Amino acid sequence: MCLVMKSLANEFFKVMAEATEKWAKSDNTFDLTMVGMNSETDIDTQINAVENCITKGVDMIVLAPADSVGLVPSVKKALAAGTTVVNFDVMLDQKALGEAGLKDFLFVGPDNAEGAKLAGDALAKKLGPGGKVIIIEGNPGADNATQRKNGFMQSVKDGKLELLDSVTAHWETEEANTVMTNLLTKHPDVQGVMAANDSMALGIVKALDAAGKSGQIQVVGFDNIPAVQPLLQNGKMFATVEQFGPEMAKNGIQTGFKMLGGEKLTGWIKTPVKLVTAADVGGAAPAPAAAERPQVCLVMKSLANEFFKVMAEATEKWAKSDNTFDLTMVGMNSETDIDTQINAVENCITKGVDLIVLAPADSVGLVPSVKKALAAGITVVNFDVMLDQKALGEAGLKDFLFVGPDNAEGAKMAGDALAAKLGPGGKVIIIEGNPGADNATQRKNGFLQSVKDGKLELLDSVTAHWETEEANTVMTNLLTKHPDVQGVMAANDSMALGIIKALDAAGKSGQVQVVAFDNIPAVQPLLKDGKLLASIDQFGPEMAKNAIQTGFKMLGGEELTGWIKTPLKLITINEAQ
Repeated sequence: MCLVMKSLANEFFKVMAEATEKWAKSDNTFDLTMVGMNSETDIDTQINAVENCITKGVDMIVLAPADSVGLVPSVKKALAAGTTVVNFDVMLDQKALGEAGLKDFLFVGPDNAEGAKLAGDALAKKLGPGGKVIIIEGNPGADNATQRKNGFMQSVKDGKLELLDSVTAHWETEEANTVMTNLLTKHPDVQGVMAANDSMALGIVKALDAAGKSGQIQVVGFDNIPAVQPLLQNGKMFATVEQFGPEMAKNGIQTGFKMLGGEKLTGWIKTPVKLVTAADVGGAAPAPAAAERPQVCLVMKSLANEFFKVMAEATEKWAKSDNTFDLTMVGMNSETDIDTQINAVENCITKGVDLIVLAPADSVGLVPSVKKALAAGITVVNFDVMLDQKALGEAGLKDFLFVGPDNAEGAKMAGDALAAKLGPGGKVIIIEGNPGADNATQRKNGFLQSVKDGKLELLDSVTAHWETEEANTVMTNLLTKHPDVQGVMAANDSMALGIIKALDAAGKSGQVQVVAFDNIPAVQPLLKDGKLLASIDQFGPEMAKNAIQTGFKMLGGEELTGWIKTPLKLITINEAQ
């Protein structure tokens, strides 16, 4: 495999390269070729590096593009040659990808705007309204440069700062030194500098040293490279942002291996960012005493749903083998039993647990309970079903962390498979999940997009509240109402079981095509015998575990927000166990 990075003169990528090479040697299951550019502006060298990897016929290219538009043609060429490509660190341009026919192309990396805003907000708090600042930008054409500038600009706006200037230094230390030297003459009243990476921050601090202004003008950066650690300690830098670079390429490579193994991964797998100040430099937090095992509440939906039963069993097994925390698991009697779930969260709050990991049955109704838990000092991780963004915003919880899949994307994968089977004009019904649950809304949206794109005829769309028996009754009635139906899109497998039961009773199994979502064990024989055309695997047995582990990172001090996307895969008769 080929790992194509940016400039190895940049310490961020040098550290990443060393860590990745060390891991690859210890893993010893693949051959790694690493290439980098001489400078961040040397785009042609990076394009040539990708071309060489294609010529060598490698299985996988993991790419941190220096130009988010300029590398898209090379990526398309690699894919056409049958090479798996993972985009990491810097997101390829979405418009350019769309024009190249690569819509929703996988990206593994941080939210650069979010990270820059963490640093910018820290500077704004330090200076106060009216503080005079300069932004030193990264390389024009690189998405992370654009996003970091956007994050800084939002901090300027929110903190009511005065922006004196915003110029590029192309990520380079010496150029930043020259640029900052000139800006000090132009703006002698500057009070703070926002640098889009630490390499440039080093050059900025060098210019401030020469002008006798180190420590007087506050500097924030991005990357947390080793060279800035002493600058944080001695006050020459105020803050930087950790994006866990040594692990980033490894994560990209491991994601690529999943794709080589057949997983279809798209969208954005977010990696964490964390604000680092002098208080964070020079040692990890002490480990808790043996008696201070974290107390974790896992609040799921109905355990009558096989998806959550399987998840519960896998999580309990992992928790016992891990044996570093105490786990309490609770579920509802049915998907509509919202009050029971709210009471379960309230009980966890009363018990004073450290962490609540929640799959909400109602994306709006659980927001007040989440807010109450946070007010009590409890860390909360939302997984599986995204809490309502509007309700979160109104509760003062904007950009609240979510760990889970893109349900609209998954439903569209299943819907597209049905559309391909039926062809234009195919007559279909959607059986929806629970009204009020975000995943129900998103799965319906995904199905409706497949109806539109596939030119299907939608006969009806009704809820069965995720439940098997209700779906059986609903489908029985719909077969009378719409005897010409040719396909059914079920928002989960539990409802698909009820739908197929109704089709069996009507003698129409295998004649009416059914697609669903979850890939629970009970649908495997239905896939094999043709009663179910396809389902979507969202890797439920690992989902709660991933969310709990994310919660532990937050308990350890990491500040995580936004959406950490988890994978999806279309399952047909060929993949059925």
